Amino acid sequence: MFKSILKNRKSLAKQFSKVQLDDIKDDALRAKFKKLNGKQGGFTLLELLVVVAILAAIAGTAAIALQDTDARASAAAHVAMMDELNKGVRTFRVLNKNTLPTNFDSLISTTGVTNDGAAGAAQLSVSAIEDVALLAVTPEVGEILHAGGLTGLRYVQLDVAADANRDGAGSCVDVEALIASRGNAVVAGNIFMSPRANGCGYTATFSSTPTGDYTAPGTQPVIAIWTGGAERVIGGAGQAFDSTAIETTANVISAGVVDAPVMMAVGMGPSSNLFDANTLGGMTTVPVYRHVSETQYNRFTALFNIGTVNATTDGIVAGDQVSLAAIVDGAGDTKEEELGEWDGTRNTI
Repeated sequence: MFKSILKNRKSLAKQFSKVQLDDIKDDALRAKFKKLNGKQGGFTLLELLVVVAILAAIAGTAAIALQDTDARASAAAHVAMMDELNKGVRTFRVLNKNTLPTNFDSLISTTGVTNDGAAGAAQLSVSAIEDVALLAVTPEVGEILHAGGLTGLRYVQLDVAADANRDGAGSCVDVEALIASRGNAVVAGNIFMSPRANGCGYTATFSSTPTGDYTAPGTQPVIAIWTGGAERVIGGAGQAFDSTAIETTANVISAGVVDAPVMMAVGMGPSSNLFDANTLGGMTTVPVYRHVSETQYNRFTALFNIGTVNATTDGIVAGDQVSLAAIVDGAGDTKEEELGEWDGTRNTI
């Protein structure tokens, strides 16, 4: 039935197109014919301009509504990842008899590495975090790190020439150039891995006994500590992050509020046994942080409480044990600050 109606409609339209205005004698029919015949010609220019204007208005409204949608979606994902990493570390510790994961990324590059794997001259590496500084580990801090399961960290060795085990050309002397190069398989998130895994990394270990002079090069690895203030990450009255932030000079704490927490900052990279699926409590995925450049370290950062600030020459009193304080993103933002990017109350750039 519908096919028959459609066929008749097409036939009538074809016959109508053959009708000439002069063939119609009735004035009323002639007027209707003119009107119908005019509609067969399509839209007028004015009608087209009106349609284009309406579409432009709709597109503009949609662009405003969808502004920074991708960045906000990433921020929401980052908040979820920070929660999962926090739970992952704490679960790992419970399942492994109060032992923390180890072999995290130190965020530090070194030169002049000694045979025992201890760090020589150190500097902060490709991390996007600004609120960190170098600290020479005291024997007491090294002891609690070792006892808590954090027996070592991964470092980038800058004075390593091209390695045959690495896939592609380039040396670790200039890490950023090595990462940016298209002639190898090196990426920022894996830079602390070994040359066989297309990185520039090695492991430096913490001593299990508090002996030796901590200021002597090579006695204990140098670590990165959080200088952004305790209040931002764990709260606490009197621990404002602006005028009371920790400062270091010659890898020793030189300024800071007495009894303020000292937190070691480490990158949560794939070398850690936290991401070994064969380890009890190990996670199966290494999260990636997206809001950094291609040559910057794109992993999340864990802050471990290792002691407090004091007024003595070393500037730090080791705690009874090392504990997880907080997880921050790859740019040093806390969970609350990242939530601000998600809900639009904080710039996502």
